[in-house]
Amino acid sequence: MKNLSVQILAWLFILSFSFSSSQAQQQFKWVTGGGTNQNLGSDPVDEWEQTQYMCTDADGNVYALSQVADNAIYADTFVRLTGAYGANQNILLTSYNCNGQMRWAKLIASDADQCSGYGIATDNLGHLYVAGFFTNGTLYIAYDTAISGLAYEDEGVMQFDTNGHFNWVRYVGDNTLASLEGSYDFGSALVVDVNNNAHFFNYMKHGVHITPTEISSTGIYELVYNPSGTLVSSKRIDLDSEWYFNSVVIDPATNKLYVSGQNNQGIFGGGLVTDSFFAAAFDTSRNLIWQYFADGAGALTGVSLDQSKHLYFCGAADPTAFYYNGDSVFATGFFAVAILMKTDTNGHPEWIRHYDSHSGVNSFAGVTALSNNMVAAIGTFAENVTSGAATFSLGSGQDPYFVIVDSAGNLQTMQQIYGDGFYNAGNVITSDKVGNIYIGGYVTDSIFGGTIPSYHTIGGNTDFFVMKYGVDCSCTSGPTAAFSDTGTHHTIGVTYTGTTSGLDSVVWNFGDGSTFTGTGTTHTYAAAGTYNVCVTTYTTCGIDEQCENFVVDSPTRVLVVGIPAANIRVFPNPANDELNITGLTENTSYRLLNVTGTCVRKGSLQQGSGSISMQLIVPGTYILELVGEDGERNMVRVVKE
Repeated sequence: MKNLSVQILAWLFILSFSFSSSQAQQQFKWVTGGGTNQNLGSDPVDEWEQTQYMCTDADGNVYALSQVADNAIYADTFVRLTGAYGANQNILLTSYNCNGQMRWAKLIASDADQCSGYGIATDNLGHLYVAGFFTNGTLYIAYDTAISGLAYEDEGVMQFDTNGHFNWVRYVGDNTLASLEGSYDFGSALVVDVNNNAHFFNYMKHGVHITPTEISSTGIYELVYNPSGTLVSSKRIDLDSEWYFNSVVIDPATNKLYVSGQNNQGIFGGGLVTDSFFAAAFDTSRNLIWQYFADGAGALTGVSLDQSKHLYFCGAADPTAFYYNGDSVFATGFFAVAILMKTDTNGHPEWIRHYDSHSGVNSFAGVTALSNNMVAAIGTFAENVTSGAATFSLGSGQDPYFVIVDSAGNLQTMQQIYGDGFYNAGNVITSDKVGNIYIGGYVTDSIFGGTIPSYHTIGGNTDFFVMKYGVDCSCTSGPTAAFSDTGTHHTIGVTYTGTTSGLDSVVWNFGDGSTFTGTGTTHTYAAAGTYNVCVTTYTTCGIDEQCENFVVDSPTRVLVVGIPAANIRVFPNPANDELNITGLTENTSYRLLNVTGTCVRKGSLQQGSGSISMQLIVPGTYILELVGEDGERNMVRVVKE
């Protein structure tokens, strides 16, 4: 292909931006929780009340899927004083706005046996999906829905709207004894793709009927439901049956699947073995693309994908025997390390970071890529944890903690979440589009972070908790990155239409590795092709981004980037004889610039309104630059017919 030079003339209203200044404004905002006063045995993983899964929606609301007992359940404004039907393990689905106020709560319980959650996710159509283990007998969903007729315990997917109204439930298999015995909860995961289909991954053995096919080989199956609840596809993942999934993510651009997982011999009683945990990728048909193993005892528990198509994995390992794809983690003098790792989409590691402890309790349970090229991971430690100069210490018991690192793995902050009582843990982490972080887990007595008021439990072994660490803004003040575009075969105009108040900066990425962070510059592409042009808006209340593909097909294909005049109207546009300008609040000078940046006409306009003759101007696309007496500059794209 010949090298084609295409110039981009760009003017941007932009202020200097430093992530460290925005990052410093993040702080603990609130914590809430709920549970009962029941004692549920000795195993916190299997039986105690805790938040297990979380997600957010486009409006900044957060959803938590928690395990609770069955007697006198309290959670914020939700109260159920009578028993939850027939089991001491039930699902409580709660939603909060970004200020921590409960929006609604739904108790999912059976009169026959326990219910368990496997995952939670939202789509872009206002739906909320819940995967779980829903038992036989009558299944109750809050006070408004009762579903009977199940002869056996079954797994499935439910859909609510984001206001908490129940829509439908779809069970795995045909609710026969064979389906009961053939379906297992380990290896379960839930994710929603860019087309708003819900993907439920479940480990199944021979005997399960997925209409109209009976499972013939043991392994992990992907069941895909559209928003109406129709099972649109079911396929076995191309992976040996000895492995199961801990966490999954689907690339919205390619529909490829990326997972973290481990060997299932521990589930079947055989114990962990060498190569006990792994990362893997699958194509759109779910054929294995690559699978890399990590030697040593431990687990890769979480995976997340950022906007630059990099993968982040988290987990824990024995530091003296951990190797991933030939790279090792070795921390002399420490007993356990929490792992945070970045790879490309081929699974090749770019860096591995470890957070060290003298205790055997130290691991990351979840990871989330943030919108500001950062990544956060949540974990639990006992006695101490250290990373360079950052160190936490406990006299006894265990507490949650989280880290935020940049895309190069440099630690930005490490925060301890303080809990009274012996057992406190961080199980799950999620984030919203403006960079707020939400954390869930369990607490024995009370829990807090920073200077926020603590949450104190109802009693019993533990309660679940939900906590926010984020920016100091209201729920509705996040920025919007947006631009509109128009154009012909030879010219495309791009006008920034996003947030302009409270800006740290507006940054453009031209899609070839080059970015624009100043005014009055040009950019040259080396070749024709399709380029993904993105604008990112940074404010003290968060970050937002919009992207669009543009085709560069000839040397005369020009992309003009500008900022709209605030209250100024320029018409007609396109213009022929005369261009009128109204809304001028002061005397203003103007320049009319062609796409190469050459000034073809200049002059001055009086406060109020004025006009510019276009009669001798060559037809084409121009930028009208207006500069007021106070130096404020506005840019408007105009066309001369």
